[in-house]
Amino acid sequence: MYNPEQIKNFYNNYGMREWERFNLTAYDRINYLLHMHFLQGHIGKGKKVLDAGCGAGRFSIAIAQSGSEVTLLDISDEQINIARNKILESALSGRVSNFIVGDLCEMSMIEDETFDTTVCYGVALNYLFDNLSKGVSELVRVTKRGGTILISVNSKWGVIHSLLGKENFDILDFFGRPDYWYIDKVVDTGDLPQHPGVSHPPRHFFDAEELMGVLQKAGLKDIALGSSPCLTAGFSSKVELLEKDDKAWETIIRLEEKSHCLPTMLDYGEFLLAKGVREYLI
Repeated sequence: MYNPEQIKNFYNNYGMREWERFNLTAYDRINYLLHMHFLQGHIGKGKKVLDAGCGAGRFSIAIAQSGSEVTLLDISDEQINIARNKILESALSGRVSNFIVGDLCEMSMIEDETFDTTVCYGVALNYLFDNLSKGVSELVRVTKRGGTILISVNSKWGVIHSLLGKENFDILDFFGRPDYWYIDKVVDTGDLPQHPGVSHPPRHFFDAEELMGVLQKAGLKDIALGSSPCLTAGFSSKVELLEKDDKAWETIIRLEEKSHCLPTMLDYGEFLLAKGVREYLI
Protein backbone atom coordinates (compact mmCIF):
# COMPACT_ATOMS: atom_id res chain seq x y z
CA MET A 1 0.00 0.00 0.00
CA TYR A 2 3.04 2.31 0.21
CA ASN A 3 2.97 4.51 -2.88
CA PRO A 4 5.63 7.25 -2.72
CA GLU A 5 4.48 8.87 -5.96
CA GLN A 6 0.93 9.21 -4.61
CA ILE A 7 2.25 10.76 -1.39
CA LYS A 8 4.47 13.17 -3.34
CA ASN A 9 1.55 14.27 -5.51
CA PHE A 10 -0.72 14.70 -2.50
CA TYR A 11 1.69 17.06 -0.73
CA ASN A 12 2.57 18.89 -3.93
CA ASN A 13 -1.13 19.68 -4.26
CA TYR A 14 -1.53 20.33 -0.52
CA GLY A 15 0.76 23.32 -0.88
CA MET A 16 0.61 26.06 1.75
CA ARG A 17 -1.96 24.20 3.84
CA GLU A 18 0.93 22.14 5.22
CA TRP A 19 2.61 25.33 6.49
CA GLU A 20 -0.61 26.68 7.97
CA ARG A 21 -1.89 23.57 9.73
CA PHE A 22 0.04 24.05 12.99
CA ASN A 23 -1.14 27.66 13.41
CA LEU A 24 -4.73 27.83 12.14
CA THR A 25 -6.39 27.55 15.56
CA ALA A 26 -5.52 27.60 19.26
CA TYR A 27 -5.91 23.83 19.20
CA ASP A 28 -3.28 23.57 16.45
CA ARG A 29 -0.98 25.84 18.42
CA ILE A 30 -1.18 23.54 21.46
CA ASN A 31 -0.28 20.64 19.19
CA TYR A 32 2.74 22.57 17.90
CA LEU A 33 3.85 23.62 21.39
CA LEU A 34 3.74 20.05 22.68
CA HIS A 35 5.76 18.77 19.72
CA MET A 36 8.34 21.48 20.49
CA HIS A 37 8.30 20.73 24.23
CA PHE A 38 9.08 17.09 23.43
CA LEU A 39 12.01 18.27 21.30
CA GLN A 40 13.66 20.40 23.99
CA GLY A 41 17.10 19.22 25.06
CA HIS A 42 17.74 17.64 21.67
CA ILE A 43 18.27 20.81 19.62
CA GLY A 44 20.40 23.88 20.15
CA LYS A 45 23.82 25.31 19.44
CA GLY A 46 26.31 22.76 18.16
CA LYS A 47 23.67 20.18 17.17
CA LYS A 48 23.42 18.81 13.65
CA VAL A 49 19.75 17.97 13.03
CA LEU A 50 17.86 16.23 10.23
CA ASP A 51 14.21 17.19 9.75
CA ALA A 52 12.97 14.18 7.74
CA GLY A 53 9.53 14.66 6.26
CA CYS A 54 9.96 18.36 6.99
CA GLY A 55 6.93 19.49 5.00
CA ALA A 56 6.83 23.27 4.71
CA GLY A 57 9.57 23.69 7.33
CA ARG A 58 7.74 24.95 10.40
CA PHE A 59 9.76 22.74 12.77
CA SER A 60 12.91 23.26 10.69
CA ILE A 61 12.69 26.99 11.38
CA ALA A 62 12.33 26.44 15.12
CA ILE A 63 15.27 24.03 15.05
CA ALA A 64 17.41 26.58 13.20
CA GLN A 65 16.32 29.34 15.58
CA SER A 66 17.61 27.22 18.47
CA GLY A 67 21.10 27.45 17.00
CA SER A 68 21.19 24.01 15.38
CA GLU A 69 22.48 23.27 11.90
CA VAL A 70 19.52 21.68 10.11
CA THR A 71 19.08 19.59 6.97
CA LEU A 72 15.59 19.45 5.45
CA LEU A 73 14.30 16.38 3.59
CA ASP A 74 10.86 15.77 2.11
CA ILE A 75 9.35 13.62 -0.61
CA SER A 76 7.48 16.64 -2.05
CA ASP A 77 9.45 19.13 -4.13
CA GLU A 78 6.67 21.68 -3.61
CA GLN A 79 6.97 21.41 0.18
CA ILE A 80 10.74 21.79 -0.05
CA ASN A 81 10.25 24.93 -2.17
CA ILE A 82 7.87 26.38 0.43
CA ALA A 83 10.31 25.48 3.21
CA ARG A 84 13.19 27.14 1.35
CA ASN A 85 11.17 30.35 0.97
CA LYS A 86 10.14 30.31 4.64
CA ILE A 87 13.77 29.83 5.67
CA LEU A 88 14.76 32.79 3.52
CA GLU A 89 11.98 34.95 5.00
CA SER A 90 13.22 34.04 8.48
CA ALA A 91 16.85 34.96 7.61
CA LEU A 92 18.02 31.51 8.71
CA SER A 93 19.73 30.27 5.55
CA GLY A 94 23.09 30.27 7.32
CA ARG A 95 21.89 27.51 9.64
CA VAL A 96 20.63 25.22 6.88
CA SER A 97 23.05 22.61 5.51
CA ASN A 98 20.90 21.26 2.72
CA PHE A 99 17.44 20.93 1.18
CA ILE A 100 16.83 17.40 -0.10
CA VAL A 101 13.91 16.08 -2.14
CA GLY A 102 13.88 12.41 -1.22
CA ASP A 103 12.16 9.41 0.30
CA LEU A 104 13.03 8.78 3.94
CA CYS A 105 13.05 5.04 3.13
CA GLU A 106 16.02 5.65 0.83
CA MET A 107 18.41 8.29 2.18
CA SER A 108 21.57 6.96 0.54
CA MET A 109 22.60 10.54 -0.22
CA ILE A 110 23.24 10.94 3.54
CA GLU A 111 26.21 9.24 5.18
CA ASP A 112 25.92 7.02 8.24
CA GLU A 113 25.97 8.71 11.67
CA THR A 114 25.68 12.27 10.36
CA PHE A 115 23.22 13.84 12.81
CA ASP A 116 23.09 14.40 16.56
CA THR A 117 19.29 14.50 16.36
CA THR A 118 16.91 13.16 13.73
CA VAL A 119 13.32 14.43 13.69
CA CYS A 120 10.44 12.86 11.77
CA TYR A 121 7.33 14.76 12.85
CA GLY A 122 3.97 14.66 11.14
CA VAL A 123 2.55 11.55 9.52
CA ALA A 124 5.40 10.40 7.25
CA LEU A 125 5.69 7.05 9.03
CA ASN A 126 1.93 6.47 8.85
CA TYR A 127 2.22 6.08 5.06
CA LEU A 128 4.95 3.43 5.04
CA PHE A 129 3.05 0.19 5.83
CA ASP A 130 5.42 -2.70 4.91
CA ASN A 131 8.26 -0.19 4.44
CA LEU A 132 8.03 0.97 8.06
CA SER A 133 11.04 -1.01 9.31
CA LYS A 134 13.12 0.25 6.38
CA GLY A 135 12.12 3.86 7.05
CA VAL A 136 12.87 3.66 10.78
CA SER A 137 16.17 1.90 10.05
CA GLU A 138 17.17 4.77 7.78
CA LEU A 139 16.36 7.30 10.50
CA VAL A 140 18.56 5.33 12.88
CA ARG A 141 21.37 4.84 10.35
CA VAL A 142 21.89 8.55 9.72
CA THR A 143 21.88 9.34 13.46
CA LYS A 144 25.12 9.32 15.46
CA ARG A 145 25.67 6.77 18.20
CA GLY A 146 24.21 8.31 21.34
CA GLY A 147 22.01 10.59 19.24
CA THR A 148 18.24 10.85 19.52
CA ILE A 149 15.50 10.01 17.02
CA LEU A 150 12.16 11.79 17.56
CA ILE A 151 8.98 10.97 15.67
CA SER A 152 5.26 11.66 15.71
CA VAL A 153 2.50 9.62 14.08
CA ASN A 154 -1.29 9.66 13.91
CA SER A 155 -2.75 7.82 16.90
CA LYS A 156 -5.46 5.22 16.28
CA TRP A 157 -7.48 5.83 19.44
CA GLY A 158 -6.55 9.50 19.63
CA VAL A 159 -7.92 10.33 16.18
CA ILE A 160 -11.21 8.56 16.94
CA HIS A 161 -11.42 10.36 20.27
CA SER A 162 -10.72 13.75 18.70
CA LEU A 163 -13.56 13.30 16.19
CA LEU A 164 -16.06 13.30 19.07
CA GLY A 165 -15.34 16.99 19.62
CA LYS A 166 -14.51 18.08 16.07
CA GLU A 167 -16.28 21.24 14.92
CA ASN A 168 -18.50 21.12 11.80
CA PHE A 169 -18.23 17.34 11.65
CA ASP A 170 -21.17 15.01 10.99
CA ILE A 171 -20.67 12.72 13.96
CA LEU A 172 -23.84 10.71 13.27
CA ASP A 173 -22.75 9.94 9.73
CA PHE A 174 -19.32 8.80 10.89
CA PHE A 175 -20.28 6.63 13.86
CA GLY A 176 -23.56 5.62 12.22
CA ARG A 177 -21.80 4.10 9.19
CA PRO A 178 -18.87 2.16 10.68
CA ASP A 179 -18.48 -0.16 7.69
CA TYR A 180 -18.34 2.71 5.20
CA TRP A 181 -15.75 4.58 7.26
CA TYR A 182 -13.76 1.42 8.10
CA ILE A 183 -13.96 2.20 11.80
CA ASP A 184 -13.55 -1.37 13.03
CA LYS A 185 -10.89 -2.11 10.42
CA VAL A 186 -8.84 0.82 11.69
CA VAL A 187 -9.37 -0.23 15.31
CA ASP A 188 -8.51 -3.89 14.65
CA THR A 189 -5.61 -3.47 12.21
CA GLY A 190 -4.64 0.21 12.23
CA ASP A 191 -4.99 0.30 8.45
CA LEU A 192 -7.10 2.85 6.58
CA PRO A 193 -7.16 2.03 2.83
CA GLN A 194 -7.78 4.64 0.16
CA HIS A 195 -11.23 6.06 0.85
CA PRO A 196 -13.43 8.37 -1.27
CA GLY A 197 -14.27 10.47 1.80
CA VAL A 198 -10.63 10.91 2.89
CA SER A 199 -8.21 13.04 0.90
CA HIS A 200 -5.02 11.51 2.32
CA PRO A 201 -3.30 8.48 0.78
CA PRO A 202 -3.72 5.21 2.74
CA ARG A 203 -2.38 5.36 6.28
CA HIS A 204 -1.62 3.03 9.15
CA PHE A 205 -2.64 4.37 12.56
CA PHE A 206 -0.62 3.37 15.64
CA ASP A 207 -1.33 2.81 19.30
CA ALA A 208 1.29 3.35 22.01
CA GLU A 209 2.11 -0.33 22.52
CA GLU A 210 2.72 -0.91 18.81
CA LEU A 211 4.87 2.20 18.44
CA MET A 212 6.98 1.21 21.43
CA GLY A 213 7.56 -2.18 19.80
CA VAL A 214 8.64 -0.57 16.53
CA LEU A 215 11.30 1.51 18.28
CA GLN A 216 12.49 -1.38 20.44
CA LYS A 217 12.86 -3.55 17.34
CA ALA A 218 14.95 -0.77 15.76
CA GLY A 219 17.35 -1.04 18.68
CA LEU A 220 16.60 2.28 20.35
CA LYS A 221 17.08 2.70 24.08
CA ASP A 222 15.68 5.11 26.70
CA ILE A 223 12.41 5.29 24.75
CA ALA A 224 9.84 7.86 25.85
CA LEU A 225 6.31 8.29 24.51
CA GLY A 226 3.85 11.18 24.63
CA SER A 227 0.54 12.33 23.19
CA SER A 228 -0.45 15.59 21.50
CA PRO A 229 -2.74 17.31 22.18
CA CYS A 230 -3.37 15.56 25.48
CA LEU A 231 -5.84 17.00 27.98
CA THR A 232 -7.44 19.18 25.32
CA ALA A 233 -7.69 16.49 22.62
CA GLY A 234 -11.06 16.89 20.91
CA PHE A 235 -11.96 20.14 22.71
CA SER A 236 -11.06 22.64 20.00
CA SER A 237 -13.81 25.17 20.81
CA LYS A 238 -12.87 25.17 24.51
CA VAL A 239 -9.23 25.76 23.62
CA GLU A 240 -10.23 28.82 21.60
CA LEU A 241 -11.80 30.27 24.76
CA LEU A 242 -8.76 29.43 26.88
CA GLU A 243 -6.40 31.23 24.51
CA LYS A 244 -8.32 34.49 24.97
CA ASP A 245 -7.28 34.65 28.63
CA ASP A 246 -3.52 34.86 29.26
CA LYS A 247 -3.60 33.15 32.65
CA ALA A 248 -5.95 30.38 31.49
CA TRP A 249 -3.77 29.78 28.43
CA GLU A 250 -0.61 29.66 30.54
CA THR A 251 -2.29 27.19 32.89
CA ILE A 252 -3.54 24.78 30.22
CA ILE A 253 -0.16 24.77 28.46
CA ARG A 254 1.54 23.96 31.77
CA LEU A 255 -0.92 21.12 32.44
CA GLU A 256 -0.51 19.77 28.92
CA GLU A 257 3.26 19.66 29.37
CA LYS A 258 2.89 17.88 32.72
CA SER A 259 0.39 15.29 31.47
CA HIS A 260 1.30 14.41 27.90
CA CYS A 261 3.91 11.78 28.76
CA LEU A 262 1.90 10.04 31.49
CA PRO A 263 1.47 6.34 30.64
CA THR A 264 -2.29 6.60 31.20
CA MET A 265 -2.61 9.37 28.58
CA LEU A 266 -0.54 8.04 25.68
CA ASP A 267 -3.41 6.95 23.41
CA TYR A 268 -5.47 10.05 24.15
CA GLY A 269 -4.16 12.60 21.65
CA GLU A 270 -4.37 12.80 17.86
CA PHE A 271 -0.61 12.32 17.64
CA LEU A 272 1.67 9.86 19.37
CA LEU A 273 5.11 11.27 20.11
CA ALA A 274 8.12 9.03 20.58
CA LYS A 275 11.86 9.39 21.05
CA GLY A 276 14.74 7.04 21.66
CA VAL A 277 18.52 6.96 21.70
CA ARG A 278 20.74 5.10 19.26
CA GLU A 279 23.11 3.00 21.34
CA TYR A 280 26.78 3.80 21.69
CA LEU A 281 29.23 1.29 20.30
CA ILE A 282 30.54 -1.02 23.04
